[in-house]
Amino acid sequence: MTDSRLVALGNLIGLTFCILNVGCTPQSPPVERDIMRKLLTGFVLPMGELSIMSRPSDCRTDGKTGLAIPLDLFDAFLNANDEHAIAFDLSEFGDRVIPAGDPPRSVYLQVRNPVVAISRAGMTTNDALVCVEVFAQEERAFFVFLRRESAIWDLVGEVVAWEEPEEEDLTEDPEDGY
Repeated sequence: MTDSRLVALGNLIGLTFCILNVGCTPQSPPVERDIMRKLLTGFVLPMGELSIMSRPSDCRTDGKTGLAIPLDLFDAFLNANDEHAIAFDLSEFGDRVIPAGDPPRSVYLQVRNPVVAISRAGMTTNDALVCVEVFAQEERAFFVFLRRESAIWDLVGEVVAWEEPEEEDLTEDPEDGY
C-alpha cells in the first residue's frame, strides 16, 4: 500500500472509532439555557408582540397533576420551581424581557400588552418540562414538553395546564321569560 492509502485507511479507522465511541458515551447533563433558548425561539416569540418574564411556578398544580406526565419529569419540574427557586435570566432575549418582581397579571394591567411568564425547566437526561403562563384578556397556561436528541432540544408537545374559567352569561334572555 502507498503511504497516502495507509493514511486514508488510518483516518477511516479513527473516524469509525470516534463515531462508535461517541454513540456509546452517556449524554452530557441537560443545560437549562439550551432548553429556554429553544422554548423561546420555537414557542413563545412566535406568539407575537408580548412581554416575557421568568418566574418559578408550579403551574397551579399544588404538587399534583392528572395529566399524563412522567412522574420523574414532573418531580424534576416541581423541584426546579420550589420555594427556593429564583427567576431564570432571560436578558439575552432582548427588550421584550421584563424583570421579575410584580405579578404577571399586574404587569399586564399596567402595560396592556400580553405577558408570558416562563417557569424554570424540570429536566431529566433527555426530557424537559416548562410551564408557560399567558396573562392577557384571557389567562391560561401550558405545560410544554421538550426532548433532546443528541445535543438538540425539540418541542414535542404542549398541553393546557389551566385556563381561566369561562364567565357565566347572566344577561336576561327574553325567550326564558325574564
